[in-house]
Amino acid sequence: MGVKMKGILYSIIAALLVIPIMGLIMFNSQLIEKNVDVNIRANELQYFSISIEDDMNRFLKISGRRALISAVSHVVTNGVPLVDAQANLTEMITNGTLDGVVAPLIDTNNFNGWKQNVTQIANASGFKLEFQNVQINITQNDSYDVLFVITVPLNISDPNIGMGAVKNLTASVSISIDGIEDPLFPLETYGRVIRIVRVSNFTNFTANLTTGSIASGSVSGNATNDTANPNSQKIFVTANMTQSVSTLNQFGGVVSESTYVPGGFSQPYIGGATNALTLINNNTRVFLDSQTKKIWDLQNFTMFVKNKYYKASADGPSFLDRLEGRLNLSSKYKYGLETFVDLNELSSAELGVNYQYSCVDYLYWNSTLGSSIRNGNYDPMFSLLKIDQNHANIYGVNELI
Repeated sequence: MGVKMKGILYSIIAALLVIPIMGLIMFNSQLIEKNVDVNIRANELQYFSISIEDDMNRFLKISGRRALISAVSHVVTNGVPLVDAQANLTEMITNGTLDGVVAPLIDTNNFNGWKQNVTQIANASGFKLEFQNVQINITQNDSYDVLFVITVPLNISDPNIGMGAVKNLTASVSISIDGIEDPLFPLETYGRVIRIVRVSNFTNFTANLTTGSIASGSVSGNATNDTANPNSQKIFVTANMTQSVSTLNQFGGVVSESTYVPGGFSQPYIGGATNALTLINNNTRVFLDSQTKKIWDLQNFTMFVKNKYYKASADGPSFLDRLEGRLNLSSKYKYGLETFVDLNELSSAELGVNYQYSCVDYLYWNSTLGSSIRNGNYDPMFSLLKIDQNHANIYGVNELI
């Protein structure tokens, strides 16, 4: 065999050796590329499932509040309470209907509609979605919030690569009732009186600023320790009543740390009030009550009643109870709510008014008797206000009835 033939033979042998190696390299490259594609797709599937859960929470935050508002609107418009607030709200969240009838605000923003939209987006991305056994739970989270929870197993897959996963989705949103209409007022007033829930942040409604040892008469006014401009709307606070009697008698009343009372002084007073100058700030509206010999600050209570605020209640109906027209707290909702009725408002609406009932809303409509609160003309709202003994304790006016 010549040298030339040997060279050709070696070339063929080399080619035969190289071809399998090149094939193996190309196969491994394709395999690596395929694995990279699978990993990328797996990550996309994971991120998509996370985004679905995030979007479900956003959906529930919007639709939950809309469902509450729509439910109140239904009660007010029809003058009939809901039979089962939990079941009715669940239907609204699910289908956008109430008793099978399209519900405003929620008709285009319900779970079935959201699910359809999400499924269309998934299909466009090459994913297949299957929602199974949707569970919706609605209850009072506390006195001021309604809790909406959706739980649903989701089967998400990519048919092209034969990959999928089952993920348990949960959306949990607490919806504040602050700013939503209280359905109980129109139900109890033939739709003539409305009341918007306004949550108060008061922890103390009244304060006993200081107590004296002697007292005469009762009066309210704005505190001052300035004798320059005496008038009957002010309460003069002093260490002792050594000023001229003519000046002292121009005030509506006097609070003195001393027990000295000058002859000829004729206005209401409380004497022996320890640290009165330190404890009573200028311009604070105070009530001098001769029966308790105490100087009272009733400002928070006055604001609470006049501004028609709401507070948590141990016995008052919850917001969901109110949707059902209930006048007391049910065991299934647990967190109650209360406010005060405005008797002038009821009278202006040409409703029959009972001026002997406690003005705590659910007790007024339960025909519970109440008592007046001594206040020395602290504010005009006290003129018609009545309160029962239990709530007098709660609001700190029990010593004034």
